[in-house]
Amino acid sequence: MLKKAGFAVLEFTGSTTIPKRHAAIRDFQSSQGGRQAAAKVFVITMKTGSVGITLTAATRVYLMEPCLDPAMEVQAAGRIHRLGQTKDVFVARYCFRASIEEAVVQLHEKIKS
Repeated sequence: MLKKAGFAVLEFTGSTTIPKRHAAIRDFQSSQGGRQAAAKVFVITMKTGSVGITLTAATRVYLMEPCLDPAMEVQAAGRIHRLGQTKDVFVARYCFRASIEEAVVQLHEKIKS
């Protein structure tokens, strides 16, 4: 759907090779100069996104499902809110009502208290 909407989509998961990960990160971080280019979207699984990458070219994070460990969510979102980031960062977290996801979010709230 993202590609059909005109976005340049980059992605990796736990099975993506290290060279392909590095290439995707370089592509995402690079600017297009003066050319009008499609906005880039990086789709990354929570587990691979929470460790070892820095995406200071990003300005938005959409967490599509809560993680049992709330620290992993913070760490994943922190991949773009790093030293070198020059823009404001927007983080949105999605959760379906009346689902196991909602129970996880409620657990996160209890942990915070």
